[in-house]
Amino acid sequence: MNKKILIAVDLSENSLKAVDYVAKMMECHSEVDITLLHVIREPSPDVMPDEQERRNHVEKNRAESLGLMEKAGARLTAHDIPEKNIQLKIQICSKPVTVAELILHERRSGKYGTIVVGRRGMSKKEEFLFGSISNKVVREARDCTVWVVE
Repeated sequence: MNKKILIAVDLSENSLKAVDYVAKMMECHSEVDITLLHVIREPSPDVMPDEQERRNHVEKNRAESLGLMEKAGARLTAHDIPEKNIQLKIQICSKPVTVAELILHERRSGKYGTIVVGRRGMSKKEEFLFGSISNKVVREARDCTVWVVE
């Protein structure tokens, strides 16, 4: 049994609900390894032409993200998951790929047995226009379990 779990977190309340869900489910399994993954998309030069402004934007997001990730990690340790079993990973992406593709790539490269994502609660119109990360992960994930927490 693969005891590696990848939790994709963003700045939404539902991603913290996903962390809480995993914490409750795994509190009796101290041997589980959990990675909290947050993806920061670097703005396109078309949208933000100034390179320094793009770097500042990414660094500001990284600082915000690190605070969220530490808070999420604390929620896991509060449920007796050892700190040594929790990894925080912030990935900066400047390539034209989706967040779902990055999550799936991390799942494959890290050989995780489970992916956990929170559902953002988009309307049907928003989901049609922008797509849903959780739907794409569920649809495209192979050889693993996917938990979607609402």
